[in-house]
Amino acid sequence: MIRNNRASLSVHSDTYTVAQISHMLGIEPESAGDVGDLTPSGRAGRNMKPQYLTYQRTFWSLHEESPEANGEDETGFSALRKLVERLLPVKDRLAELRAGGETVIWWSGDSDSTQGGFVLEPDLLDALSVLGCHVYGTAFLSEDVERDAE
Repeated sequence: MIRNNRASLSVHSDTYTVAQISHMLGIEPESAGDVGDLTPSGRAGRNMKPQYLTYQRTFWSLHEESPEANGEDETGFSALRKLVERLLPVKDRLAELRAGGETVIWWSGDSDSTQGGFVLEPDLLDALSVLGCHVYGTAFLSEDVERDAE
């Protein structure tokens, strides 16, 4: 079962600045950078190719995280659901942003076993389709300690 999970919206734009995206969505990002700004790798002084040291496109990102799953939500998608609820009121603005870039939703969850079981409920699937964003997901699996001991 997925015990905790994270979700984020990433906007990459060739036409808008961070300030413009924030204004359009009415939401301030948790991480962002305009074209030419230093990326986290650039700020850390890493020895990488120049295109990885500064943003080549505007980057804007919003994050949601869920604490360990409880009896109320065993789907594994509580963070994704919170993110979707924040974004539904601005779904039309997300479509506008895609005209000059892309909008992507990322989800990841931590399983308490070697299986990454989760449940995508119909209403969440409907809401995701309304947002029109690509959704990328990863389930991180725990090692089976008992099996390794044998």
